[in-house]
Amino acid sequence: MRKWLVQFKLELSFLFKSWIFTPLPFVYLIWLLFSMNTNQDGIHGNLYRTTYETTHSLIFILVTGLCILIGVYLIRRDVGNESFEWHQSFPVSNFIFISAKFGSALLYMTIFTILMTTTYFIFATNENIAIPETLTILRFFFVQYEVTFFISLSLGMLLSVLIKNRFVYLIAFCAWMFGTLFMEIFIINQGELFYLKAFHLTYLFVDSVLINGTWGIQLMKEEIALQRLFVTTVAGFLLVLIIFILNIRRPHQYDKLWRGMLILSAGIVIVSYLPYASLWSERMREFSEIKEQSPFITSGEDGEHRYMTFPPLPHPDGLLDGEGELYQPERFNIEKYDISIDQQKENSLSIEASLTLPEDEFSTNEVIKFTLNQTFTVKDVIIDHQTVPFTRENDFITISLPDHTHSPVIQLNYEGTYELWASNYGQEYYPGYVGGDQMIMPSQSAWYPLPGHQYLYDMNGQSQTNVELDNRALFNVTVNMTSPIYGTIEEHQLANGSYQLKGKTSKLDLYSGDLVEVPSDYFPFTIVTNSYNQSRAQSFMSELDKRLLYTDRYLTKEIEPMSHLFLLPVENIRWANYMRQQGFIDQNYLLSESSFYQLDEAYLLKLFLQINLLHDSTEIYGYDEGELVTSAILSAYAYLYEIENGNEEKASATRGLVITLNDDIPIENYSEEEIKANRIFTMIKTAVESGKEKQVKEVLNRIYSEEWIDPGFPSDFSLFREPSTLLSFEDWQRIWDEVMQESQKRKEKVS
Repeated sequence: MRKWLVQFKLELSFLFKSWIFTPLPFVYLIWLLFSMNTNQDGIHGNLYRTTYETTHSLIFILVTGLCILIGVYLIRRDVGNESFEWHQSFPVSNFIFISAKFGSALLYMTIFTILMTTTYFIFATNENIAIPETLTILRFFFVQYEVTFFISLSLGMLLSVLIKNRFVYLIAFCAWMFGTLFMEIFIINQGELFYLKAFHLTYLFVDSVLINGTWGIQLMKEEIALQRLFVTTVAGFLLVLIIFILNIRRPHQYDKLWRGMLILSAGIVIVSYLPYASLWSERMREFSEIKEQSPFITSGEDGEHRYMTFPPLPHPDGLLDGEGELYQPERFNIEKYDISIDQQKENSLSIEASLTLPEDEFSTNEVIKFTLNQTFTVKDVIIDHQTVPFTRENDFITISLPDHTHSPVIQLNYEGTYELWASNYGQEYYPGYVGGDQMIMPSQSAWYPLPGHQYLYDMNGQSQTNVELDNRALFNVTVNMTSPIYGTIEEHQLANGSYQLKGKTSKLDLYSGDLVEVPSDYFPFTIVTNSYNQSRAQSFMSELDKRLLYTDRYLTKEIEPMSHLFLLPVENIRWANYMRQQGFIDQNYLLSESSFYQLDEAYLLKLFLQINLLHDSTEIYGYDEGELVTSAILSAYAYLYEIENGNEEKASATRGLVITLNDDIPIENYSEEEIKANRIFTMIKTAVESGKEKQVKEVLNRIYSEEWIDPGFPSDFSLFREPSTLLSFEDWQRIWDEVMQESQKRKEKVS
């Protein structure tokens, strides 16, 4: 032990007295302070997202390169250099030499891990992030950093032992590039060889779901654990191989022992990879089966019928209408759902769902069809307290109805793990998950029985978002979990600690995890987001309250606000299609976390006001007659607030979201629709500057109360829809003239 300590101190002194390696931790600390600071220009994310995008997935790659370099350097300094053959006469074994070098290098690299965790903890504390949540995240990344250093040092040391000249530095550079960027871009993303991810040095991929600060770590928990096991055994094998090679060069009395350890460690590496390979084999097999079961669905020219064709497609460029089979999901109404969700051991769910149907569904049909995600196993189906036969094919269930029934209620009891995985062009997605205290249960994954036979995926394995009910059914859901549950209907906690959700909806989504609720001070409306977005969400809620109160004062018709605005990191969770990460879910609105930070403040405030006031999120309908004018009129509510409150910059940005006329371009080059839309904003601004803001408010009040037809709360995720009401410029001008004339008459009477 004394010999090892002497060698260990010697190796440490070489590292900490080096003019190259000594200042690097200080440089790294300065870099961390800049990269984790979210209060600087160009940062589009919260603390967790920013840290992952800059520190974990990019800066850490450079640190990994440094780690490999140190491994090469320590070996070349003496053990791997033939000019230092005199060291072989020392009464010190190769094991002591290698283990001391490895231990000293690992201690040096751990300084980088400690600096990262300390800096992150300070920033998180400054943002009032809960300490338990911060420690959970830091514990995860601390271990991941150390595992990366473990394998990187071993790799660098092995290369230096195998290659004795300076050419080893070039080979080490190539190994570093291959094990990080090349592996991610060309092998995993383009080749979709996910089972080779374990050979990536850091495992902190740029496009990884780990960027998700709410659910990412939990989603990757099993995969990361298996990866760490494999990488640790590989690193151990490399160290044994290094000692074995050195023992060959320097005769040793324990040669047979190390030969046996080499064989044993190689066997352990193979065995440790099997669970990881099995995980990916099962995932890929299940996903391939889903794609094979899912058709290519196209819409007919009439816009009413849809057709489906299963792969392989008859034409590489797509299908013509009518070539496929007519797609008829045969949906029907469901009046009520009574659902109980119990979490069992090993994250398995046991669900009891009772569905109340219209009487005629029982009296006119011999069988009834449902869609339920195939990840669940149906235990039994009960009608009138009697078990009835059913058949199942993938996600489709067909239930045989008895000849006589007393009540139109069907009870389905099913169970299973709810851990869904998909991929698209090398990008991984997790459409649904329940594990620990975290839950992601979107309605289109059919975690509860849906009417008819509805395909959940397309032929690429991408989630279909039009999987739903035809009506808004009454839901009564009990979830036996201790962490708060948020859904697209009203939720509250029961006395026993479980959660109950009640309300009507056509799409029931459930979320749980590191989520907080930011309520409005004046309206029954909340923002649901994670703790890292809480401060920004509170700021936006305060600004939104000001705008809603301001608007509510001059409107005679009562405002019906949203129930929840979900600001969640759904980029790698919900769908593969970006356009489906934003939209209404009945009386709720979903906005991805990345959009929350990347979009301008003026855009977001206008959007939040518009979805609460008008139940419409479309910024620009189009350039057909009346559509751009309608967009301008709907934007006028936000524009008026900014103008009257002196927010010229936000007012200009709000106006620019709809129409911008360039003074350098002749007016005749613009369409009549564009000119009219621009004139609306000009009329409002001129009137406010003339002290006629009351008249402008009355114009907007009449449009809101008399002209605008409330579209209700949509249940789709389309960002661009036809307007529920086309407001022409002539209508605007007519109301404007009426209000101004009435105002003028009142003034004349007073005078």
